[in-house]
Amino acid sequence: MSGIYVKYLVCYDIADGKKRKRFYEGLKDLGLVPIQKSVFYGDLKPPEVKTMVKMINDQLDSKEDSCLWFPCYLSVDHIKSCLGLSDFNYISPDANGIV
Repeated sequence: MSGIYVKYLVCYDIADGKKRKRFYEGLKDLGLVPIQKSVFYGDLKPPEVKTMVKMINDQLDSKEDSCLWFPCYLSVDHIKSCLGLSDFNYISPDANGIV
Protein backbone atom coordinates (compact mmCIF):
# COMPACT_ATOMS: atom_id res chain seq x y z
CA MET A 1 0.00 0.00 0.00
CA SER A 2 1.19 3.47 -0.80
CA GLY A 3 2.21 5.97 1.87
CA ILE A 4 -0.56 8.35 0.80
CA TYR A 5 -3.02 6.65 3.17
CA VAL A 6 -3.09 7.13 6.93
CA LYS A 7 -5.09 4.89 9.25
CA TYR A 8 -7.63 6.81 11.34
CA LEU A 9 -9.76 6.00 14.33
CA VAL A 10 -12.92 8.10 14.69
CA CYS A 11 -15.12 8.00 17.81
CA TYR A 12 -18.21 10.11 18.37
CA ASP A 13 -21.15 10.75 20.67
CA ILE A 14 -24.00 12.53 18.89
CA ALA A 15 -27.19 13.37 20.76
CA ASP A 16 -29.65 13.67 17.83
CA GLY A 17 -30.58 10.42 16.07
CA LYS A 18 -31.02 11.93 12.58
CA LYS A 19 -27.70 13.75 12.84
CA ARG A 20 -26.01 10.60 14.14
CA LYS A 21 -27.32 8.53 11.19
CA ARG A 22 -26.22 11.18 8.64
CA PHE A 23 -22.75 11.34 10.23
CA TYR A 24 -22.49 7.52 10.31
CA GLU A 25 -23.33 7.35 6.59
CA GLY A 26 -20.86 10.16 5.82
CA LEU A 27 -18.02 8.26 7.50
CA LYS A 28 -18.93 5.13 5.54
CA ASP A 29 -18.93 7.19 2.32
CA LEU A 30 -15.33 8.19 3.11
CA GLY A 31 -14.41 4.49 3.23
CA LEU A 32 -14.25 4.12 7.01
CA VAL A 33 -15.77 0.99 8.56
CA PRO A 34 -17.56 0.70 11.89
CA ILE A 35 -15.83 -1.21 14.65
CA GLN A 36 -18.69 -0.41 17.03
CA LYS A 37 -21.81 1.76 16.66
CA SER A 38 -19.89 5.01 17.11
CA VAL A 39 -16.29 3.95 16.42
CA PHE A 40 -14.86 3.86 12.90
CA TYR A 41 -11.52 2.72 11.46
CA GLY A 42 -9.91 2.98 8.07
CA ASP A 43 -7.42 4.49 5.68
CA LEU A 44 -7.81 8.09 4.52
CA LYS A 45 -5.91 10.29 2.10
CA PRO A 46 -5.23 13.93 3.17
CA PRO A 47 -8.15 15.31 1.08
CA GLU A 48 -10.49 12.79 2.73
CA VAL A 49 -9.29 13.89 6.17
CA LYS A 50 -10.09 17.50 5.20
CA THR A 51 -13.54 16.41 4.04
CA MET A 52 -14.10 14.55 7.31
CA VAL A 53 -13.03 17.53 9.43
CA LYS A 54 -15.35 19.81 7.42
CA MET A 55 -18.17 17.32 7.94
CA ILE A 56 -17.46 17.28 11.69
CA ASN A 57 -17.44 21.07 11.91
CA ASP A 58 -20.53 21.51 9.71
CA GLN A 59 -22.72 18.75 11.12
CA LEU A 60 -21.86 18.53 14.82
CA ASP A 61 -22.58 20.93 17.66
CA SER A 62 -19.80 21.22 20.24
CA LYS A 63 -22.35 22.00 22.97
CA GLU A 64 -24.11 18.66 22.65
CA ASP A 65 -21.91 16.39 20.51
CA SER A 66 -18.33 15.16 20.71
CA CYS A 67 -15.99 13.59 18.18
CA LEU A 68 -12.43 12.29 18.40
CA TRP A 69 -10.40 11.59 15.27
CA PHE A 70 -6.74 10.78 15.10
CA PRO A 71 -4.18 8.86 13.09
CA CYS A 72 -3.51 5.47 14.59
CA TYR A 73 -1.24 2.49 14.19
CA LEU A 74 -3.80 -0.20 14.93
CA SER A 75 -3.67 -3.17 12.64
CA VAL A 76 -6.64 -5.39 11.89
CA ASP A 77 -4.95 -8.05 14.04
CA HIS A 78 -4.82 -5.61 16.98
CA ILE A 79 -8.54 -4.94 16.59
CA LYS A 80 -9.38 -8.63 16.21
CA SER A 81 -7.54 -9.39 19.46
CA CYS A 82 -9.97 -7.18 21.40
CA LEU A 83 -12.99 -8.57 23.21
CA GLY A 84 -15.88 -9.35 20.87
CA LEU A 85 -14.09 -8.26 17.67
CA SER A 86 -12.56 -11.52 16.41
CA ASP A 87 -14.78 -11.38 13.29
CA PHE A 88 -13.76 -7.81 12.35
CA ASN A 89 -12.77 -7.63 8.70
CA TYR A 90 -11.10 -4.77 6.84
CA ILE A 91 -9.46 -4.62 3.43
CA SER A 92 -6.92 -1.84 3.02
CA PRO A 93 -7.32 0.23 -0.15
CA ASP A 94 -5.05 -0.40 -3.08
CA ALA A 95 -3.32 2.84 -4.06
CA ASN A 96 -3.29 1.71 -7.69
CA GLY A 97 -6.96 1.02 -8.17
CA ILE A 98 -10.47 1.14 -6.80
CA VAL A 99 -11.32 -1.34 -4.07
